[in-house]
Amino acid sequence: MPSRRLVSASVAAVLAGLLAAGCSSRSTSSTAAPTGSSVPLVKGGSPGHASYLVYWDQNEEEDLLSMPSGVQGQLVPPWDPNGQMCVLPDGRFVVGYNPTQPGQRNLGSAKPYKQPPVGVELDEPDGSFSGQTLYVPGPYKLPGQRIGTDTPPNSKGVFNDNQTYTGCVLDRHDDVLANDLGTAQGDYPPPSSGRLVEWFAPSYTTYCIVYGPTSGGVGPHHADGTGGLEQPGMMTLATNGDVLVPNVGTSSVLRLAASSLPKSAGQCPGGVYPRSKLSVSNFVANLQFPSGIVKDPSCDCYAVSTYIGDPAIRWFDGNGQPLAGHGSVPGTTIQQLGSNPDEYNPFGLAFAPDGTLYFIDIHVRCTAQLTGCGPASYGGRLMKVAISNGQPAAPVVVAGGFDFPTSVTVCVPSKSTCPYPRGPLHPPLSGPSENPAPAAGPTSEAPARAGFG
Repeated sequence: MPSRRLVSASVAAVLAGLLAAGCSSRSTSSTAAPTGSSVPLVKGGSPGHASYLVYWDQNEEEDLLSMPSGVQGQLVPPWDPNGQMCVLPDGRFVVGYNPTQPGQRNLGSAKPYKQPPVGVELDEPDGSFSGQTLYVPGPYKLPGQRIGTDTPPNSKGVFNDNQTYTGCVLDRHDDVLANDLGTAQGDYPPPSSGRLVEWFAPSYTTYCIVYGPTSGGVGPHHADGTGGLEQPGMMTLATNGDVLVPNVGTSSVLRLAASSLPKSAGQCPGGVYPRSKLSVSNFVANLQFPSGIVKDPSCDCYAVSTYIGDPAIRWFDGNGQPLAGHGSVPGTTIQQLGSNPDEYNPFGLAFAPDGTLYFIDIHVRCTAQLTGCGPASYGGRLMKVAISNGQPAAPVVVAGGFDFPTSVTVCVPSKSTCPYPRGPLHPPLSGPSENPAPAAGPTSEAPARAGFG
């Protein structure tokens, strides 16, 4: 789970942990685990007459909004989802996960831990856990688990302080690429311990560390070393298939050329892709604290969010240059941070087919000026921006009171198989009165199995 509070009075510390949310084998194949292709697909329910569905993570659950009805519900009840959600063609989806700790006092804290402790979970179209996770194998695991990751926990035994998968994207081959924050969860400038990992379709049991630390750290993958990504954010795919990754440490959105990406795990000796084969450039440069990027379907252009700064959301053309004539969404400067209850701090972005832009507001609050700043408890919001002739209207709150949401995804049932729960919808859980679960961990150390926990 991301860090929720920043206690230092320095500006650097204020900026440090806002994104902190959500294996040492030399083999390119993950430890054996159930695969989504080897068991019957558990189909979801019917989205009814929805023209599109909006999904977001919060409180270790995945929620949804059906439009145009405006009905909200849970897709995944509280049990680890934490980060960007990417939908596969058959309606299954992936999202980062890490252990729901007992102190979070939600229903997920009473469920078995998925294994390894941190990774990307593969879920069924009805929101249930498929039983399969995507990960980089290694020796570090929780008691009772048979599958480990290559990143060790911190000195207190907390895994997600050193590893958290946050952004994801599907390439044109339906391979899953996800970025790992590494240790970029409390320091500024962010460390270069982040990485981009690819798992190959259709089984998603083989992996490749496409971009990561090149020296120091632990094991042959230099887990938590240096030379990798520096606090990566929510990703998207460019029109030509290139992978676009916001990267706070370089104040830019990186562009990884599709033609230079690995096509199989066999191209990754020891699980690591040779850096010399990867073509990386800045797609957008000189952009402070970029947190998300998404393609605008109305043009060959992209919207990019920054959680601190004014503007908060701006548009760029296919060459990464400011889009001429297009307006922007005003934002919050460092000096204004946490001072206005109506401010918003955008993270993940997604466009609806009608051109409406949805974004997640992590809603930063401070105990004093630039002191004790962090996402407000139950203050996160789903917001939308109507755009007419390239000019964004003022953001409007769609739903709020959420527990540290980070990302948003849109799926259109007329064009795709969209995840949807079976049976009656249950409203999103949010707020202390709606989260009465006792501060107790799993009743068993047995690893999590397929289903709802």
